[in-house]
Amino acid sequence: VERINNALKMLNLGGASAFLDVEVKKALKEHLTFYDFIENLLEKDISSKEDSRTRRWVQQAKFPFIKTLKDFNFHSKNLEEIDTPLIYELASCRFIDEKQNVIFLGGTGLGKTHLSISIGVEAINQGKDVRFIGLRELIGLINKTKQDAEKERRLAAILIRPKLLILDEMGLYNSSPKVSDFIFRVLIQRYENGNSMIFTSNKDIGNWGHLFGDEERAAVIMDRILQRHKTVVCAGYPAKNH
Repeated sequence: VERINNALKMLNLGGASAFLDVEVKKALKEHLTFYDFIENLLEKDISSKEDSRTRRWVQQAKFPFIKTLKDFNFHSKNLEEIDTPLIYELASCRFIDEKQNVIFLGGTGLGKTHLSISIGVEAINQGKDVRFIGLRELIGLINKTKQDAEKERRLAAILIRPKLLILDEMGLYNSSPKVSDFIFRVLIQRYENGNSMIFTSNKDIGNWGHLFGDEERAAVIMDRILQRHKTVVCAGYPAKNH
């Protein structure tokens, strides 16, 4: 058994190795064929690898906290309006395959970030890589690159590469010309690559213009964002938890 375990590990089948003893006992008890035993063992390895990938990608996504739709209270007395069927449609992640964007609008404490993270987690479960970042944090990271072109390039790559980018708190903070230029270039590149974005904001999209530096660039990026998008309005009274 030790030699088989070592061979499985050398073949990068650590999951199969971990369940070898259990599956051998099961095969003997249930009189399984050799093929059934191998199939069960390989299924354990695949499941183990998928669990490992999911945990790793959730960590890499940099979510501030982990939430799912099961945690969200759609019947909260604080929520006056939300399109529940649309939320569950977004959780299918078809909008990513269709290269669409999503905009969550509403007051503070109504669950915009919760819902965006829930969809991000579901996207990871479906094999799509995700990156979450709040606008305040992003502005800080851009400013830290100073005049280092290589640091700026690496930061841009981190934000451009994922199939889904979640930008939280859009339009909430003022930006410098350097920040405006960086965000503009990242969003344009994502649009050209056909990668989806989720935006959350307590300000109407018409008030995001200052983030992109001038009216002309704001019009360009707004046009790209709105070409193919779905808007979710979270209307109601602020609450601390959902």
